[in-house]
Amino acid sequence: MGQIEFLRDLILIFSWSALVVLMFDKMKIPAIVGFLVSGVALGPHGLSLIHDKHAVEVLAEIGVVLLLFTVGLEFSMTKIYKMRKVVLVGGSMQVGLTIAVTAVIAYAFTRDLNKSVFIGFLVALSSTAVVLKGLMDKAEMNTMLGQGVTGILVFQDLCAVPMMLLIPFLAGGGGEGIGLLALILKAALLLSMVLVATRFVVPHLLFHVVSTRNRELFIITILLMCLGTAYITFEAGLSLALGAFLAGMMIADSEYSHQVVAEVLPFRDILNALFFVSIGMLLDLRYAFDNLPVVLLATLAIILIKSPIAALPAFVLNQPSRLAIVTGLSLAQIGEFSFVLARFGQNAGMQLGGLYQTFLAAAIITMAATPFLMSNAPRFATMLLRRFPRRRVEYATEEGDQYAPIRDHVIIVGYGLNGQHLARVLKTTGIPYNILDVNPATVRENIKRGEPIHYGDGTREHVLSHVGVHRARVMVIATSDPSIERGIVSAARRMSQKLHITVRTRYVKELEPLMALGANEVIPEEFETSIEIFSHVLQTYNVPYNIIMEEVNNVRNSEYRILRHMPGGRVESPLSAILSHKLGMQTAEVTETSIASGKKISELKLRTKTGATVLAVQRNADLTANPPADFVVLPKDILYLVGDSAQLQDAMRFIKTEHM
Repeated sequence: MGQIEFLRDLILIFSWSALVVLMFDKMKIPAIVGFLVSGVALGPHGLSLIHDKHAVEVLAEIGVVLLLFTVGLEFSMTKIYKMRKVVLVGGSMQVGLTIAVTAVIAYAFTRDLNKSVFIGFLVALSSTAVVLKGLMDKAEMNTMLGQGVTGILVFQDLCAVPMMLLIPFLAGGGGEGIGLLALILKAALLLSMVLVATRFVVPHLLFHVVSTRNRELFIITILLMCLGTAYITFEAGLSLALGAFLAGMMIADSEYSHQVVAEVLPFRDILNALFFVSIGMLLDLRYAFDNLPVVLLATLAIILIKSPIAALPAFVLNQPSRLAIVTGLSLAQIGEFSFVLARFGQNAGMQLGGLYQTFLAAAIITMAATPFLMSNAPRFATMLLRRFPRRRVEYATEEGDQYAPIRDHVIIVGYGLNGQHLARVLKTTGIPYNILDVNPATVRENIKRGEPIHYGDGTREHVLSHVGVHRARVMVIATSDPSIERGIVSAARRMSQKLHITVRTRYVKELEPLMALGANEVIPEEFETSIEIFSHVLQTYNVPYNIIMEEVNNVRNSEYRILRHMPGGRVESPLSAILSHKLGMQTAEVTETSIASGKKISELKLRTKTGATVLAVQRNADLTANPPADFVVLPKDILYLVGDSAQLQDAMRFIKTEHM
């Protein structure tokens, strides 16, 4: 009967959680909060519907092990080295200062240094799952904001492991200094074994497993490595979670790490849901409501402590003020690893009394508030910077104002791939331009190459003045942050009504707001990519080029007109206007083995056999229009063919035919 009771509990947990998460998703509240709320409702302090709470907690512990395993998979040495500046400088500053400030404040209430430091551990960590989901939803993972926030989250997740090692000693159950030294030596020995295994054992083992092409064997091997390493560390007197983390690190640098993540994620997500439900069961709603002012004060204190400290690394790394403020608000919540540490601390004997219930309630509120904080952070940053402008100059060229003033130029905001391509074309055609970017490393590197690049935040008017916005003819905004794009368009339009502003954005939904702010042209990558896809498909079926372009223009005209409520798209060329659906044009490249290679136009008898006519032949950079009958076709020549759709398809098949 015990198994049936446990099955009933699982069905109840998942059905209840599904309904709550679905409802929360409509309100843009993270799923983690839904699981926590489900636990509150189902637990002993709620409706008391769960009978076998211990079995749920056992599965939740396995979920924590898999969570640490997948986190370890993300910590390849290569990745950490690439992000070393943000990870080491930004992360250590955020974690260290948050622990210190929180511990000082907590000491005033607890009068216990160990408990105060433990509370600092809990507050220092932010929610990787919630924050990264917010960044992905806003397509900001690859922006400077996304990279900075991810770097700090990486360091926080790394810190969770040594924090677990220290908690037993903070709880008073870990012995004296000799015991701590022994534990550190054990951890160092295990880490050394992991490094050796990563280099000499794991790659060969996984290679042989993968070579069998047996998916079941692959999954079993991965789970065995995860659970086996966790068990070994537990037997050595360390935590299960540390072993799982080290197991993940063993696989992180292998070529199979992405497949491992894909296989483990379903198990991890299901068991993690149980973990957060089990945490929610610990929250006493009666206590939270009876002490609501204290809970709200604790929530406000967490946000006010974490936001400025999390913003500080961005200032130190010389990033724009606006970016620093948004970073701070994005990391202002309590993280999922804080719940892991809280549970670990309880098991180790760290008794917080009523503070534990206050922490749980405040943590759930901060996580629920994160999507709203992240969505409103850019607006808050703009308002704050207008009220308290920074005195420090926010633009520089590393070597002073070495570029002479120009006019009637193009301002390129954002020097990624799009900005680089545009700059190269402008340089080739002799059109003057200025570049603006917020990445100091990019600015420094391109100044050495002689590019007219400047460091600065394009949402600030004095920065735009520095690159000559009043004298410019065109501004092209090629950043990856929708909120920053809006700020730049707004500032530039206020400063110059004659400026032609073109914005490259990711999604169609950004088109209307940018146009309303004053952009002349908005090019959504999402929309243009769809056009490229169908044009390539039509080319594969040898549809004439002019018909493809006509369809492209039709889509652009109709869709952009709907989106912008104004005419849009490109103007058709005269040739496209002349050629109709009954008469098309197509190009065909002659290969070494083609039947046309080495033959005269008259010998091909293309018109007799297919009905299509050779309009021109391109050889390298030379174009021969209306080639004579004795013109000899050579390999790599491009034939311009004219005819109806059927004739062109026959001609393409004929030219691709290999000669005997």
